[in-house]
Amino acid sequence: MWALSALVALMLCVSLAPSAAWAADSPAADRCASDRLDDARVRTSVTLQHEHRTYTKIVTALTADVPGDWPYARDLLLSADSRHYIRAMSCLTRSEQGEQRRWSEWRAGEPVVTWKDGRVKVVYRAHSWANEYRSYTDVGLWRFRAGAERWSLRLAVPPALKGARWDEITVDPGTPGAEWARPRPTAGEGSSALVWRPGAERGPEQGRRTAAEKRPVPVVEVGLTPSWQRSWSAQSSRTIVLGLDGLGRLLWVGAVSALLLTAVRWYRRRPGTPTAEQLLTLGNLRAWAVLAVLLFSVVHADLLIENVWASFHGWMSFQEQLFLEYGLALLAICVLLGFAGWSRRRIAGVVLLLNPVAVVFAVGLAHLRIGVGPALAVQGLLGSCFLALTLFAVVAVLWRLAVQGQLLPGSRRHPGNDRVLRARVAWPAVVVATLVVAVCYALAEERDWQRASWLSDPAGPGNGTDRLEDYLWQVMWSVSFGQEQLINDQMWLFACVALLAALRAWRRPASVTPLDDPADRLLLLTFFAVTAGLNSGNHLASSLLTSLWIPLNMLALYGTTALLARRSVLAQPFEFSGRPLATATGPAARTALLRKARSYREIHAELRRLDQGLFGDVPPQRDDLERRLERLHDWPVSAPPVVRDRLPAKVSVVDAALALGPRDDWWDNGRRGALFALIPGLPAALLGTWSWRIRGEGWQDTLSDFLGFPGLLLNLVYWTFTWSAAGFVLGALWRALPGRRGAVKALPLAAAFALPVGLDALVGWFTREGTSNAALHLSMMLFVLTVTAIALDFDTFGGERRYWQSRFGLLLSVYQMRYYSLQIAYLIAQLIAMITIWQFFAEPDIVPSQDGTPPDTNGSGPAQ
Repeated sequence: MWALSALVALMLCVSLAPSAAWAADSPAADRCASDRLDDARVRTSVTLQHEHRTYTKIVTALTADVPGDWPYARDLLLSADSRHYIRAMSCLTRSEQGEQRRWSEWRAGEPVVTWKDGRVKVVYRAHSWANEYRSYTDVGLWRFRAGAERWSLRLAVPPALKGARWDEITVDPGTPGAEWARPRPTAGEGSSALVWRPGAERGPEQGRRTAAEKRPVPVVEVGLTPSWQRSWSAQSSRTIVLGLDGLGRLLWVGAVSALLLTAVRWYRRRPGTPTAEQLLTLGNLRAWAVLAVLLFSVVHADLLIENVWASFHGWMSFQEQLFLEYGLALLAICVLLGFAGWSRRRIAGVVLLLNPVAVVFAVGLAHLRIGVGPALAVQGLLGSCFLALTLFAVVAVLWRLAVQGQLLPGSRRHPGNDRVLRARVAWPAVVVATLVVAVCYALAEERDWQRASWLSDPAGPGNGTDRLEDYLWQVMWSVSFGQEQLINDQMWLFACVALLAALRAWRRPASVTPLDDPADRLLLLTFFAVTAGLNSGNHLASSLLTSLWIPLNMLALYGTTALLARRSVLAQPFEFSGRPLATATGPAARTALLRKARSYREIHAELRRLDQGLFGDVPPQRDDLERRLERLHDWPVSAPPVVRDRLPAKVSVVDAALALGPRDDWWDNGRRGALFALIPGLPAALLGTWSWRIRGEGWQDTLSDFLGFPGLLLNLVYWTFTWSAAGFVLGALWRALPGRRGAVKALPLAAAFALPVGLDALVGWFTREGTSNAALHLSMMLFVLTVTAIALDFDTFGGERRYWQSRFGLLLSVYQMRYYSLQIAYLIAQLIAMITIWQFFAEPDIVPSQDGTPPDTNGSGPAQ
């Protein structure tokens, strides 16, 4: 571990060595020869895009037509890494020379430079977001400021271009338009754009003008009153807004914990003596419900503490933040390891190994004495250790919950015993994962530095040291970033594993569905709400309403199943006794139904051949076949007195067999549903990851995010678990769902998912945010559930597979040709709708963080 961390730190130092060399060579700054740019022609524009996004996007463009006799014109044709190119481009795009770093400015690519007719044309495009409260955001030639009620835009003309001919300056503040503008605009475009043409006031004369003929470029300023939605989003960096956002996320965790504790209390009230396994899973459920709130508070506290401290004492120093970040991270690791079963002695060893005081003196003060480079090596070493321990602690906790809940198969070497998390396997895997994350983090930090300082003088004084200092801060923050993704963003996963373990241990084999028992029903509804259901509620850059989506998803699922339960096949009464078919759901009844269902299908096949004239020398008698079908509807009732009952007239034995599902109880049906959902779920997970994290602007943000590539993997895992969880819920509720075929049974569950999605889309329309991905998410859910339901129907008669040449033939026999054709057409229509939505309407969920860095969207998809 120490050698790995040292290797990563050495790689960082080596990558930064050129900057340090440039810093040592500090020639005098070159002048821009602005007097040779009088013949340049310049156009610039800025647009505020408010609609269908959380933050207002600021998009700007600059077009500069530079004469070829400018001394630095040909330098623009060089590589973007060239010092000469940087000097020339900074003259055209920056109001000051020297060290310039814009952390809030983003570019889709390098400026486009072309040479034509002895002149150089430069097209420079950039964008940013209105997410910094009461601070200036520099993007292109414009300076933007977002206040609580008023926003302003101001043109910052580079000194080198003050004598140039400014053909056009365009400002489009968006709807409803500008509140004031100085000076008055020359013209207008569209519904809200303002246009200044100062070059037209100088006349058509050509050639270089004298100093007396030069007129200053107007200092364009525009003020506007934004909508309350965009104004609230722009204040996301305020302490009170950060506190509300953290409160919303804490309420989400607290709501889940409250539901788990309620289920624990209800299980305790069950009559009978619980087994040791049941008590163990119940203890884990209760312990995690309490620890989840504590862990979330510890991991999330650093950001709020820093902002509160800054409000009273100014921003923390490096040493103060280091003590805070590493102290909280160490506390979170100790809590996880304690829950995973580590002894106090081993946890004490970890505390001594990563003592916060030692960290402060070794890193926080060492760089003042021994230099930033060695301090960065120590920081990288400690940061890698923290990340590795956090990753191992997370795996250990999940392993304990899964093994003690009998969710993992037993040991192969020692049959009858639980699987053991072997350190010789786990630690090498953790080390490799840590190395991958560290390399991705270092590459992302390098890209971020290059993006922010691309026009800084590489030979400027202190440039190399500043670069190392930035790396030092980012490595310190990497511990907090990593724990936020591995712990807080995965709270749903910890809760689901503990929840499933309790469901498996406490389920009643005689129950038709988990809805029959209050505690089972509560846990299943919670499972659906946390995994398969929409967990958004993150509107206007705040998670304050996120916890409301938990009861909404639970009520939607319970409402759709409870309202339609009377229409399920098993809810239909026997003809003579009037008892529901659900009373005949045991293994013996299922075996009898499967036998009768096969005879039913064979007799109907003979009837079809008889109608088509396809029979042998002795045709079968229709009366005999119909009497055999009548006898198949007879059903023995085991309750005294022993009489023969009959299935309802509208329910065939095939319908009854399909209604029971492929296994003998709802838990095993749920397991089969989760397994079958992986078949369409994996492509759907790839599509979801592509749409949210790769397509369009999402790819640029993934590349720039410090944990972007590891976040892609976590996002893929989230989507895969989402579809598998939906399949589990479908299988668990299979016997209570209406419909005689699987495609119809999938509709109530899809409706339960669609209701909160529709409400979220309505809220998104009210807040003027994008909702296109909701339609894609809904179409994917319907498709996955439909394919899973058809697979469950097929698996119900899977025991007959050996009698058929292919699975296709068996499926035709189960559904009959008429039903099968309809379901194939139904699936094709779903595929076409999903592709259409993805191609024309889906959009990446681009939400920058408070510091201007790209978003940290693990699972966004749905945000936990």
